[in-house]
Amino acid sequence: AVSMALISRLVSSRKGWRQHFVHFNENERYLKSVYTSYVRPALEYAAPAWHSSLTNGQTAKLERIQKRACRIILGTQYTDYTSALTALDLSTLADRRTSICTKFAKSLLRSDFRDWLPPSREHITGRTTRSSQKLDIPLCRTNRYKNSPIPYLVHLLNM
Repeated sequence: AVSMALISRLVSSRKGWRQHFVHFNENERYLKSVYTSYVRPALEYAAPAWHSSLTNGQTAKLERIQKRACRIILGTQYTDYTSALTALDLSTLADRRTSICTKFAKSLLRSDFRDWLPPSREHITGRTTRSSQKLDIPLCRTNRYKNSPIPYLVHLLNM
């Protein structure tokens, strides 16, 4: 992993940071490490709280950041975004946010905050059916509530 000390040494060197950055740029493994360690976590911070309410435009803007990072990491080897993701063994940010939300929802089921989610259908009806393990879908009267985290997490758990 690339440490902040290494990056600061590259920037503050007497030889000039541009000369070091060219050398640093040659190693895509380090650039990928910088991206996955520093940039991507900032793009995914608290994703379960805001992912469900993103517009298509906001999703595209976030994806554009990763697309630009892939272009920087691969340099002249970059052809298109899909092949860059395959070459760098990355997934789209939208897919990662969905998996982060699913993981969070499953951990919420096992936590002390289980009561934030609605009860299972079996708990409500007392019957054991094929869908009895699914959670009761909350009634959403407004789009704002429908796009909020709790109904979205319930949807992910019921899939």
